[in-house]
Amino acid sequence: MVVLFGATSVLLPLAPAAAEPTELIVNGTLAEGRTVPTCFLSVGFGTHKTKVKMTNDVPAGSATGTRSYSINMTSHTSGDVKLIQDEAAGCAPTVSAGQSYDVSVDYKSTSDKNSITVFAHTADGWDYWKDLKTLPPSADWTTAQARIDNVPEGVDRLSFGVSLYGVGELKTTNYSLMEIPPPPPPPGDGELIVNGSLSAGSTVPTCFLSVGLGTHQTERTIDTDVPAGSATGTRSYSVNMTSHTSGDVKLIQDEAAGCAPTVSAGQSYDVSVDYKSTSDKNSITVFAHTADGWDYWKDLKTLPPSADWTTAQARIDNVPEGVDRLSFGVSLYGVGELKTTNYSLKQVALETPPGSQDPALIGSWEVLENPLPVRAIHSTLLEDGRLLLIAGSGNDGNDFAAGTFKAVVWNPGDNSFTDVPVPYDMFCAGHVTLPDGKVLLAGGTQAFPTGGEGPNAFEGSKFSYYFDPADNQFHPVTDMAGAHWYPSLTKLGNGDVWAAGGLNETGDGTTLTELFQYSSMSWLPQSSVPQTWSYWGTYPHMFLLDDGKMFYTGGHTFGNGLPGTGASIYDWKTAQIWDVPGLREKDMRDQAGSVFIGPAQDQRLMIVGGGNTDTNNPAINLVDIIDLNAPEPTFEPGPNLPGPGKLYVNLINLPDRTVLAANGAQYNRSGDVLTAAVYDPQTNNWLSINPDPTGRNYHSSSVLLPDGRVAVLGSNPADNSFELRISVYSPSYLHRGERPQITQAPETAGYGDILNLEVEGEVTAASLMAPMSSTHQTDTNARLIDLPLAGSGSSRTVQVPDNPNLVPPGPYMLTVLDADGVPSQAKWVRIS
Repeated sequence: MVVLFGATSVLLPLAPAAAEPTELIVNGTLAEGRTVPTCFLSVGFGTHKTKVKMTNDVPAGSATGTRSYSINMTSHTSGDVKLIQDEAAGCAPTVSAGQSYDVSVDYKSTSDKNSITVFAHTADGWDYWKDLKTLPPSADWTTAQARIDNVPEGVDRLSFGVSLYGVGELKTTNYSLMEIPPPPPPPGDGELIVNGSLSAGSTVPTCFLSVGLGTHQTERTIDTDVPAGSATGTRSYSVNMTSHTSGDVKLIQDEAAGCAPTVSAGQSYDVSVDYKSTSDKNSITVFAHTADGWDYWKDLKTLPPSADWTTAQARIDNVPEGVDRLSFGVSLYGVGELKTTNYSLKQVALETPPGSQDPALIGSWEVLENPLPVRAIHSTLLEDGRLLLIAGSGNDGNDFAAGTFKAVVWNPGDNSFTDVPVPYDMFCAGHVTLPDGKVLLAGGTQAFPTGGEGPNAFEGSKFSYYFDPADNQFHPVTDMAGAHWYPSLTKLGNGDVWAAGGLNETGDGTTLTELFQYSSMSWLPQSSVPQTWSYWGTYPHMFLLDDGKMFYTGGHTFGNGLPGTGASIYDWKTAQIWDVPGLREKDMRDQAGSVFIGPAQDQRLMIVGGGNTDTNNPAINLVDIIDLNAPEPTFEPGPNLPGPGKLYVNLINLPDRTVLAANGAQYNRSGDVLTAAVYDPQTNNWLSINPDPTGRNYHSSSVLLPDGRVAVLGSNPADNSFELRISVYSPSYLHRGERPQITQAPETAGYGDILNLEVEGEVTAASLMAPMSSTHQTDTNARLIDLPLAGSGSSRTVQVPDNPNLVPPGPYMLTVLDADGVPSQAKWVRIS
């Protein structure tokens, strides 16, 4: 059977819009009566030659009757003929003003002159009202469907039929008129989709329609398979396409008033829907309503196959003038099974400054006057408070060809810069702070693209050096076993460094895992390193856990996520990998931000935003959080990042145990998003703050300074220019008056040691913070470690954890907090 949606032929069975509606047509199957069915009239007007009769030709498998009515028009000059409900009381259905009704009738016709015609009864009697739609010829039985919206005041009864107004034969049966029940109210919290969890309704969920077009074999069912932990419903809608020639199938919001959401011109809306699919032919499709009716608008994005439930998210920007309602769904346009649930549409809040501009609540930004002398691609905080800023060639092919490689050391205290000689192109290397405060550099660029093929044409280097803050020089160590461009370096509990990911010397993704042995200051040969032979991607977000294993959050750069769930626990000693469930939109985590939240002892990590620089779809603002202390760790949805979605998110731990998220862009190296927010783990909420005045995207980084400020550097948009201004954020705690102080603290400590501190102020907490070494929104070694605090007054003690996996050896910033969450200036202490 074929359903008509708008003027488009759709190969789908007709399904009710709501559970068990009441049929208002008497004898709609035409089973009763002789030459004209009971409760019907054969009427018309004009000049034509027409024969009418009852036939036994009915839709195959029809369980409702065995008769149809045939109108055979052999000549036509004017007028029409139609079978309609008799005007007699008890036949033509009674209706109510303000209500809406679904009309349907099965028909087949050799003519292209067919339309659904409606008559209305008022106190003045019966009269023609309107034609709802024209119907195309159909050699097979087809269900024509239309809607009567908002019956006018005074109309108390209706009658309808299919008019034939041209030469040909028309057969009809299975007449139906059903009142559309009022939809349930939207769920609140800004949600515009009614019954988005699909929990209400029968074969098709209330306020939804199953529609499509083209030629295919498709089965649709209600399913109880829903995302794990889904609190909003227990049903999904399954579309199983077993063959496909053309067209698609989708579940969309019903056109009825109160179902398809009302929208406002000029506003933007966030779309999301949970889905799983065995097909790679899925897309989010939107229909728009104007004064001219409903029409296809656009496809927002394509969706990859997903064996697990995934949240697909997109944005409808700037609704055009004249559009007042929207309807959307996930189109399946190829063989496979698609399941969907948890449909959502929410208006994007207009970006307005926070209610209070008090810096004590939202902090403040400053853009420094002196520009950077180099392109700061890589930023590392040194133990003396200066920053090592490395450009290498700085993504400048001319500098690479000329062998011009740059780096400087920046002193934030006096805003001075010291040039550092650079021995090779460290552009897109990996780096980490070693236990003695030196900075290990590994990998980088061996060759730039020669044919403009894009980032995958870069070739990796195997060179490795360390930077010594004592002499401001790079010193060579042994080469890595293989080449790496965009590797991640993660420090281990024994001070050694794990490294993997990136592209090799031929520009291909490398599966080689490397280990740097700190005691010998050399890279181990491949045969001495456990190998997974798995490609971790470029700059994989790999964090050391307190049990010595590692966790890959799913964050990376360039394109899709890894196969499987997108996130995993990894035992580097045995080369075993276990997928971890729950990460949403794993193929939209390119250039996301990842970070421990709260003390590292909590073993909770957050991944924020991201995009896909290959497909260049709009970035997402999803936040997922995982508790790795849980018996079965699973990512759970966190509160969405306020404002538009973005990639290139700079995510950073602050000493008051909050997380700053700043900068980013909606698209690959374009569309800067000027928003910022601070996440509080205690309340699980974001506080929107004023943004960095300088837009920043690709190749930007942020670093926490010892005085509690945050330096934000760089941006390398699509035109390959570079932002050389430095922005400095002073968090709210720097605007709340006097800060506590550490007046005395040891410079070194061992695991399990109790440290004696002298402090000033009402101190309530203490912590260690690892110095940041950041590039491409990636610092897998950043963490805040809580230190148990004892004592009172000015004499306090803190204890260093005895687990080196929790506190890998090296320099840390020691801070104390007062009761208002205001931190002290940091003191440096080296843990070994």
